[in-house]
Amino acid sequence: MTSDSSLDSRLTKDSEASILDHICDLVSVVDRHYRYQAVSQGYVNFFGLPRSDIVGRTVCELHGEMVFYESLKPALDKTLAGEDHHLQFWRENHKGEMRFLDGQHNVYNGPLTDGPGVAVVVRDITEVITAQQALEQERQLLSTIINAVPDMIFMKDMQRRYQLCNDSFAEFLGLDRSDIIGNNDRQLMSERSAAYITSRDDQVLELESSQRCDEWVSYTDGRRRLLDMYKLPLRDQHNNLIGLVGIGRNVTFERETEQRLLTSSLLFETTSDPCFILSETGLILSTNSAAKHCFNQGQQNTAPAFFSDLFHIPSKQGLPLQEIIGQSANWQGELFDDGNHSYLVTISRVGDSNPQMNRYVAVLRSPESDRQLTDELINKAYHDPLTSLPNRLMFMSRLESAIIRSERQQRKLAVLFIDLNEFKPINDQFGHTEGDKLLQEIANALAGNFRATDTLARIGGDEFVALIDIDSPEAAIDVAQKILASLEAGFTVSDTRVSISASIGISLFPGDGGTATELICQADKAMYLAKRGQQESYAFASDSEQG
Repeated sequence: MTSDSSLDSRLTKDSEASILDHICDLVSVVDRHYRYQAVSQGYVNFFGLPRSDIVGRTVCELHGEMVFYESLKPALDKTLAGEDHHLQFWRENHKGEMRFLDGQHNVYNGPLTDGPGVAVVVRDITEVITAQQALEQERQLLSTIINAVPDMIFMKDMQRRYQLCNDSFAEFLGLDRSDIIGNNDRQLMSERSAAYITSRDDQVLELESSQRCDEWVSYTDGRRRLLDMYKLPLRDQHNNLIGLVGIGRNVTFERETEQRLLTSSLLFETTSDPCFILSETGLILSTNSAAKHCFNQGQQNTAPAFFSDLFHIPSKQGLPLQEIIGQSANWQGELFDDGNHSYLVTISRVGDSNPQMNRYVAVLRSPESDRQLTDELINKAYHDPLTSLPNRLMFMSRLESAIIRSERQQRKLAVLFIDLNEFKPINDQFGHTEGDKLLQEIANALAGNFRATDTLARIGGDEFVALIDIDSPEAAIDVAQKILASLEAGFTVSDTRVSISASIGISLFPGDGGTATELICQADKAMYLAKRGQQESYAFASDSEQG
């Protein structure tokens, strides 16, 4: 019996060792003395050693003392104590290549060891890890690109729930991405808008074709925006429909601007006065019907290229026409055509902070025309007659343009609503004439606190409003403090020194509103909050929510 048992044990041992000869993974049996008793063909291939040079050696001898004591011995000890163990590590093979190995240690009780041992199964998963890393890098790159796109991008599943969105979409909604993902449109906007958008989604999914349309959206906070939206069906690798992708942009202000431009173009074309639109060099870019009729602009190849080809300034004035265009913001004077007919001309610059976009509008009237009407249309339409500051109309136009520019460039704006304190008693005491003079002095004092790119306007009575570009709310505070400091010295009215202070309300774009009207309204409310304050003479619109 003893001989038969010994023979069976030897046969089992030889059988297990023979099986290992055909395994490509790194499989080994290690005894309690950390000595290899058997190894697979994978060990031979990985270390580039014959099996006879591995079996009988210790793990420390094969892997080196540092690797053995830092990682392998603790794992082997846990398994010898009866605990299975899993580990992963980088290891260099006999070719000098770094390979990522995934190992599992299990308790071994068999004929290959005298007492308990460890069965080690190691698999080379370098290619898998490399592929996973490449996929993760590709995913991060794609995510970076999607979030850098200024257009809004989102994905919905078949239940119309948002599964993905980029930063532009989250910023547009004014929500964190976590508040969007998993929700549908009924949870994010008004019921009417949600129903309309859902019907559009249904068309994409039911027809399984892309759709493009304008969508008016009203959100739960009352904001209303027009979106230029492109939606297309989304399919998986098996061509099964799994949802839709939307790509859109906020075109509210662009469409409003287009409408205003259309209206302006219609006014330009139908006015009875000859009008020219010029470049900075005086090149004639456009003329209305009246100008073409008066100066034969409609005849082919007879239109002069430059304004100075049609008109000249009397030599006694000593100023070349070309110096007026491109240098003066507004100019009024008398010009003569080639037939020595005189015209009263107003040349006004129309542009923004980018000088290359400047254009000049030249309006001609004969001396018999009503000069007062011309002055009213050209000079006073956009300016306060008392202080010569921009009026409400010009301020609203510049604020709307600034909002469009800031949305595209992801910049911040601040609107400061400035209300003078103690002005009414002074006006009542000294009369409106002296009050008007005081307002002019105050306007000059306020204007000194702003840059050329800012806009300060008088919108009525003792109320002023300012538009500034900012990098942070602190920049708006700095301007508010400068305004207050500029008024501290006081003013002289009829040889009497009077004190004037101000209360300033500040609203920020985009946080406090998305339209010019909303920003001014929020700044107005903040101004009343500043009047009630005990310490500061300015307040932010957001302070009312915190209070």
